[in-house]
Amino acid sequence: MSGNNAASYAGIGGVGSQIWPLTGPEVVSRKKLKELRKRSDGPGLFYLVVHVLALIVSGLLVYVTSGTLWLQIPAMLVYGTVIVLTFAPLHECSHGTAFKTRWLNHLLGYVIATLTFRPFLYFKYRHAAHHTYTQHKDRDPDIVPFPHSFGDYLAQIVGAEFWPKLFGTLWRGSVAGFNEDEKTFLPESVRRQVANEIRLQLLFYIAVIVASIYFSSTFVLVYWLIPRIIGEPVLRSIRMAEHTGTEESPNLLANTRTTLANPILCQLYWNMPYHAEHHLASSVPFHALAKLHEHVVPNLECVTKGYINVHREILAKVLRKNSSSSSTD
Repeated sequence: MSGNNAASYAGIGGVGSQIWPLTGPEVVSRKKLKELRKRSDGPGLFYLVVHVLALIVSGLLVYVTSGTLWLQIPAMLVYGTVIVLTFAPLHECSHGTAFKTRWLNHLLGYVIATLTFRPFLYFKYRHAAHHTYTQHKDRDPDIVPFPHSFGDYLAQIVGAEFWPKLFGTLWRGSVAGFNEDEKTFLPESVRRQVANEIRLQLLFYIAVIVASIYFSSTFVLVYWLIPRIIGEPVLRSIRMAEHTGTEESPNLLANTRTTLANPILCQLYWNMPYHAEHHLASSVPFHALAKLHEHVVPNLECVTKGYINVHREILAKVLRKNSSSSSTD
């Protein structure tokens, strides 16, 4: 691969700053950045223990409500929400900021990636592209188009595009080969490694299915697959709030939203509601984002109190857009 081609990948060679010159990080002083970017194993282990306990408690809630459908469905929603919020530690591990100890980041990252059907190494490179080209309509692989109608909004919430993309990744990585979009953020040097990881994941899933059939067990279905699916709309709602409706520009102070969430959600989502802060300084560990927020909040253009208010704003814009379109027809 030539030097120019190698430089075209996200986060490599600084090309992202030339194509999409991100602004905003300059509001974080070097002194403050040095103070906040210190990594430690302690906070990550504490958050992990709390998350595991939440999984156990909510899983027990599903167990004790078994046989009572009108109680078990809400219990599964709670349990499924705790499951899908493990996306937060997966995300932190991809940055290497969940723990100071490198192998802990890798171990937890691979475990959560497998349990949530996201190949870890694939996600790591894809997420690097998201940070390099945040809100670039063509180069940001995680950009969420603003919904053009209420039906489109609901489709995004339930994951109408998310699930095909997720399983498409597994299919292409294991059998068909990566598509052209994926090749823009996956250097050729890592594609075989990513493909092998995906194949190992699929072998694990096949083994779980075979074991479940052999033992006539519904454990995996009840305590993993169904709640994982039921909980996904909660994560879709949170992910939508991070950028949807913000500027599609390279200004990190305006293209990313911070949501002032309640303490329980901040705990289970590993402080990722402080999302603008994370994009401004992705090397700052999750446990220091609240302090970073205090430092940069006067400069942030998108700060909303609570996810319900975020979605009210998005829906209001959708309805105004539709109303305007109707009046011009």
